Amino acid sequence: MQVFISCDMEGATGVVHPDQLLNKGYDYARARKFLTGDVAAACEGALAAGATRVVVCDGHGSMRNLLLEDLPEPVEVVIGPASSRLLCQCEGLDEGFDAVLFVGYHARNGAAGAVLPHTWVGSLVHEITVNGVVFGETALNAAIAGHHGVPVVMVAGDAALVEEAREILPDVEAVATKQAVGRASAICRTPGWTRKAIRAAAEKALRRKKRPKPFVVRTPVVVSVGFHDVRMADRAMKRPLLERTGPRSVAFSRPDFLDAAAEAWRVLEMTMAEDPEFLR
Repeated sequence: MQVFISCDMEGATGVVHPDQLLNKGYDYARARKFLTGDVAAACEGALAAGATRVVVCDGHGSMRNLLLEDLPEPVEVVIGPASSRLLCQCEGLDEGFDAVLFVGYHARNGAAGAVLPHTWVGSLVHEITVNGVVFGETALNAAIAGHHGVPVVMVAGDAALVEEAREILPDVEAVATKQAVGRASAICRTPGWTRKAIRAAAEKALRRKKRPKPFVVRTPVVVSVGFHDVRMADRAMKRPLLERTGPRSVAFSRPDFLDAAAEAWRVLEMTMAEDPEFLR
């Protein structure tokens, strides 16, 4: 059994504030340990369930957050910035895997009662829709997995993320690491509690005789990206084969979701006025 784990940071244990998210933040080093602990727990659960291969994709910011020395020895880790990848938080995922786990995930931009909600690039994206349906990062990455016929069987993040995930993955195992009391504050579970819960949920999900069905998007795929500002849409239109669908929005169509997800990320890269820290 081969297991793929995609991790983000905003939904990790104890992470509530932007100061914890990038390497210049005063609490970043500690937050890295929290995230690594959550991911290590998911790896341990996967190995206990019989996984013969576990691949982790570091999917936050610079994508160089995980402390390799604190992960189980058999695990492989995809490290390095999104500017060097095609599929951002799911680089390395293909049809050879049997199941996917999401760890440290967060709710989409605009979600109520959520910790640090955003969609891919919070400074740019107001909303992403796929075939007319609003998608957050959970849906975007679950659809990448679904393109390969691989189900998402477990998620871990804040309570709003759990609720969002169950909208499209009703049978997913889920662990809520915290409950928001504001956008940058939450009632948090301790690392000891969350690691036990994540390990148990991962093992349970992978031992189930009947796993959830893959989340598959109908084709062709129409993606719309709504930005916060009209100037962002102006810059995005420098990308070929886009349609301007509103003052702050652009859209495009692709034959399958893998192509659509890759193009959506290229559109965001094109839109950034300069190379931001998290892409370096």
